Amino acid sequence: MLGFRSSTWPTRWVFAVLVALPLALIAYKVGWLGYRIDGVLPQTEYQVGVRMKVDGDWGRVSAQTFLPSSDERQTITTPEQKADASLRFVAESRGLNRVARWAGASVPDGAALNLDYSVRTKAVEYEISPTLTLPQSYTASVAGYLGPTEAIQVDDPQIRTALTEAHADSGPVLLRLQRIFELTSSLRGRAFKGVTDALTALRLGEASCNGKSRLFAALARASGIPTRLVGGLVLEDGKKRTSHQWVESYLGGHWVPFDPTNGHFASLPAHYLVLYRGDESLFRHTADVNFDYTFDVQSHLVPAPLLTDSQSVLNLWGLYQRLGLPFSLLRTVLMLPIGALIVVLFRNVVGMPTFGTFLPALIAAAAGETGLLWGTVSILLVIASVALARNLIARLRLLHSPTLAILLAVVVLTMLGVSLLAERFGLLQLARLSYFPIAVMAIAAERFYLALTEEGATSALKQLSGTLIVVLGCFVVMNSLAMQAIVGGFPESLLLVVAANIYLGRWIGVRVLELWRFRSLIAARTGA
Repeated sequence: MLGFRSSTWPTRWVFAVLVALPLALIAYKVGWLGYRIDGVLPQTEYQVGVRMKVDGDWGRVSAQTFLPSSDERQTITTPEQKADASLRFVAESRGLNRVARWAGASVPDGAALNLDYSVRTKAVEYEISPTLTLPQSYTASVAGYLGPTEAIQVDDPQIRTALTEAHADSGPVLLRLQRIFELTSSLRGRAFKGVTDALTALRLGEASCNGKSRLFAALARASGIPTRLVGGLVLEDGKKRTSHQWVESYLGGHWVPFDPTNGHFASLPAHYLVLYRGDESLFRHTADVNFDYTFDVQSHLVPAPLLTDSQSVLNLWGLYQRLGLPFSLLRTVLMLPIGALIVVLFRNVVGMPTFGTFLPALIAAAAGETGLLWGTVSILLVIASVALARNLIARLRLLHSPTLAILLAVVVLTMLGVSLLAERFGLLQLARLSYFPIAVMAIAAERFYLALTEEGATSALKQLSGTLIVVLGCFVVMNSLAMQAIVGGFPESLLLVVAANIYLGRWIGVRVLELWRFRSLIAARTGA
């Protein structure tokens, strides 16, 4: 009952060519051009905006913050700044950090200071040898991170006692750090305003990220391990006022990161942005003036450098970049055939009912901007509004075309209304409902309306359920980084998708859902 129709020789030859040609091109790229799967994975780029506002009362005002620097872990574009005409901007290096400073002699209330830059980061993880011991001495620049400060009380007896009780004052470096990390990580979290020094964090048994980091630094320094504070941002889409602090310890010639607040030992996730190093304040400004700030972070995927740098005629990423077209557009275009193949599998082999043949793939592509959960919620909200509007419009006894035109207006108004409400309640992903192409939402609403009208509520709900299930399958595959890397780095692999459709086009077997539906009859016949 499950099988394929036998193929004729033209079909077999076409199938063979569609398989052999892309495999040969992939081999050429890997063997001759040096392509690697990990080298063609799309990367996340963050657009970071620092929005500051100061009330100068027409007096002399100054304000400063830190500019992130590029290093082996993070790449920063040249920051762009825009400020009120009464403020003069200066960027300068200060020790390990770069500082952005604004100053003016006659600054009005509500003066805006904006800073924008793009960030690409990568995760790092260090392996600390279990046999690593402390060296006899350090260079002067490193040894400076062993001493006490006003907020890192290395020499305080309570710090020394805590170090001894944690058994972190002797033994291999790895063991000491593990015990210090365990102690500081176990502190209860609490959002303190201002500065929490190491001793206060120890006494209270609770602290924010800056208190835990200072206590970690005090204990590590007391144990003979040079340690410094690091300040930055945890990059997440949306607006926020919260920065973050962690530490770096000098081990074997490297500054190794530790974040006791979020549980990262000798590692740092890709969405951490370093803004400054040292025990610093992220913002400084003239006293007795109103000063406010907000971080605005937005992320999007960009092609890997290997693809954009390649001049191969087979490099579509580079072509789109040279034409000024967005990366997301090409990603969507390339992944749509993959989504269509998933729809074919569900419809022809599984027997899942859906609204149209390719609508689930289009919905999954659009849901890439909102996420699967909120994308599904969005579709259901629009469908619900269309169903309600249909019942109201039915009483007017209108012709078919005007009815559909009214339903299109309902779709648009629903999308706009949901976006406005979601933005008000801080549901950023749901607010992105407006990213959904109107055509996709309108087609989905029209198919549901026609199913309700022509086939009844039961059939319409079955098709809606089937569509959502297939959308889930398409979304998982189309948003897989591995799949995007394969298709993005090797777009010729889409010929394999064509070959797969030819193969599925010869399907003559009973669908999976039909086997389940008639399982009792099949069992009875088999038994007979």
